Amino acid sequence: MGANPTGNPNVVSPFNNDFDQDVVQLMGRTAPDGSSFGNFTLTPASDTRSKELLCDVRPIVPVIFIPGVMGTLLVNQNTGDEMFFPPNADTGSGKAAALPWIIGNYHKNAAERQSKFNPLDAKVTTLGPINVGDGKTISEDEARRRGWGSVHRWSYHPFLLWLEQTLNSAKILGKIRGPWIESDPTGETWALHSVLGTDPKKYGGFGKGGAIAPDSAEFNHFAKFRYRVYAIGYNWLQSNADSARQVIDGVDYYNPKFKKKTRLMGINEIVAENHSGKAIIVTHSMGGLVARMAIAMHGAEGSMHGVFHGVQPATGAPLAAKRFRVGAESEGPSSFPGQDGYLNAALMGRDENEFVAVTANAPGPLELLPMPDYNDGKPWWIFARINGDPVMTLPKGGNAYDDIYTSQKWYGLVPDSSMLDPARITKDRLDKSPKKKTVLGNFNEVLSVVVGNQRKIKNKYHGYTYAAYSCGALDSEGGASAKNGGKPTIERGEAIGDLLAWGNAVWTGNLPAGVTEEELLAAKPLSDSRNGELRVYLESRKLTVDFTVQKTASWPAGMAGASKNPEDSRNGIIPGDGTVPVWSARAQARGLNPRASAGPAEGVQMAFEQGGYKHQFSYNHPWTRWAILYSIVQISQKIPEPKC
Repeated sequence: MGANPTGNPNVVSPFNNDFDQDVVQLMGRTAPDGSSFGNFTLTPASDTRSKELLCDVRPIVPVIFIPGVMGTLLVNQNTGDEMFFPPNADTGSGKAAALPWIIGNYHKNAAERQSKFNPLDAKVTTLGPINVGDGKTISEDEARRRGWGSVHRWSYHPFLLWLEQTLNSAKILGKIRGPWIESDPTGETWALHSVLGTDPKKYGGFGKGGAIAPDSAEFNHFAKFRYRVYAIGYNWLQSNADSARQVIDGVDYYNPKFKKKTRLMGINEIVAENHSGKAIIVTHSMGGLVARMAIAMHGAEGSMHGVFHGVQPATGAPLAAKRFRVGAESEGPSSFPGQDGYLNAALMGRDENEFVAVTANAPGPLELLPMPDYNDGKPWWIFARINGDPVMTLPKGGNAYDDIYTSQKWYGLVPDSSMLDPARITKDRLDKSPKKKTVLGNFNEVLSVVVGNQRKIKNKYHGYTYAAYSCGALDSEGGASAKNGGKPTIERGEAIGDLLAWGNAVWTGNLPAGVTEEELLAAKPLSDSRNGELRVYLESRKLTVDFTVQKTASWPAGMAGASKNPEDSRNGIIPGDGTVPVWSARAQARGLNPRASAGPAEGVQMAFEQGGYKHQFSYNHPWTRWAILYSIVQISQKIPEPKC
C-alpha cells in the first residue's frame, strides 16, 4: 500500500517525501491495551514542517474472523510437528514449496492419513506465517497476538488486513475516505459503486435495509468506533460444537518441540480486553456452522453484536457425501494453476479409501454432509438412467442418517466398514474403553451426534445476521459497452464453468426401461472401483448394471453456454461457488428471497445472493467486500452510543 498506512491520499506518513504538504501526519496504531501510538523516523533538520500523530481514541469494537474447514493451521499436540500447514502461493518461495508439499501428501496411503489427521492429536497453533503488508497498519507481533497466525495466510490475511484498514479509515479528520465514498470504474480492485449511497439490491441484497447516506445517523454512529480485527482458528477435525466452545473460551497450547506455550484468545477474552461487551463475528464457510453452534448450543449470542456469514454451506453439501465414494482427485482444477486435482487429492485423498480414513473419524467434516433440511428435504443421492431419468432417489423425507449415512447397502455412504479404521487407531481406543463398541457401531454413534447437531441449528442464526454467497457467474451481459463509454457495467468475475457445484450427487447407469427403485434397493454389489464406479446385480432380471457418479462439476453438453445460471441440470450440477451449491447457501435467505423456501431463517436481516467468486477466496471479490462493509454498518447500530 506504499507509504500511506491507511490508503488515504491526504494522510501522509514520515516515510513520504511529498514536501508539498504543510503538515506531516501519521496515523497512530492501536496498542494491545487500547492506547494509540506511532513509530517515527527522524527527518532532516531542513524539514521544518509540523509533525502530527493522529491518535484514535474511539471506543474499540472487536471484529472476530472464524475461518472455514481446512482454514486453520494444526499441529500434533504430542510431538509439536506440523499436522496441517497447507502451502501459501502468495510469494515466489511459497509457490516453489507448494509442489513438493503436494507430492509428499499425494502419495500417503489411507492408514498414513488416518494416523496423521487424528482429531484427538490435533491442536490449533498461532505460530503460522503472517502477512501484514508493509507493517504500518498492524505489526506482525500484534497480528499474531490477535490470532492471525492461526489461519491460512494466503487464503485470509489480505482480507483481514484490508478489513482492518477499511473499517478504521471510513472518516479521517471528518472526511469520508476510500471505498465508502469512492468507486473503481474498472471493477477490478473494488466495486463499481461506493458503499454509501448505493442500494444493497445492486449487490444482491434481499431483506431489510436501503442505501446508507453519507450524512446519515447510521453511518455517523458506525464511525464513532474503532474496529480491531482478530482471528480464531479451531480444530476443524473435531465436532463443530466442540470447536464452538473453544472459540468462545480460547485455547492454550504447549509445543513440546519448542518448549513454548501460546494462547489463542476466545470471544469472551477478546471482548474483555476491549471492554466492549460484545464483538462482531465474521465467518467463512464452515466457520459459519461453528458460530451458529456457539449460539444455538452454548448461548454465545449475548457476546455478539451480530454476524456476517460468507459462503456458508448452511445446510451442508452433497460434495461431502460424493467424496466418500470417490475421493477428491477427479474434481478438476485447483487454486494452483497447472496442478489440476492434485491439490484436492493431496489434501483429502485420492480415492474412497483415503478420504474415508480421515473424514469418517473427523466429526467436523462429517457435519458438512447434507443436513435433514438440505434443499427442503428433497432427495439428493440419485441413481438414474443414462439420459438422467431418476430411478432411485434418496433420502426419503430428509432421513439421510438411515437411508445413506449408516446404510451398509451397496449405495450407502460407507458400505465396507473395513475402510473406517485402516490404522486401527479407533479399535485400539475402543478396546481400552469400559463400554465395548465396534468400529462400525462407533461410526454410527458419531453420525447420530452429527445429525443431531445439524438439527439443532436448522434455521437458527444470531438475531442480527447478514450473509453473502455466490450463485454462479455474474450476468455476462454486464461487460464493457459502447453505451457506457467502453467501461464495464459489472465487476470482474469468474466464468460459470468455475462456479458449478454438486446440487445432487447423480449416479448414471445402463438401466433398461421398467427397472424400479425396489429392484435397485435389493440389488447385490459386485464391485466398487473406489473411484466412483459401481457394478451391481439385479437378481430378478439376471442383469448386471454399471453405475458411474458425476465426478466433475460440469454441465452436460448444450448447457455450457447458458448465461442465466440454470438450476435444473439432469446430472445434478448447479450454480454455486465451485464448492457450495446455491441450494445450500440460499437457505440463509429463507423468508427473504422468494427462491428460498422452508423458512424463515430466524435472525437473518439480509442475504446477498451474488456471483462471480470462488469459495476459497470469496472475500477477495468486490461484491463480497461491498456486502460486508454495508453489513457491518448495519450491525454497528446495535452498539450502544459511546459515553464520551
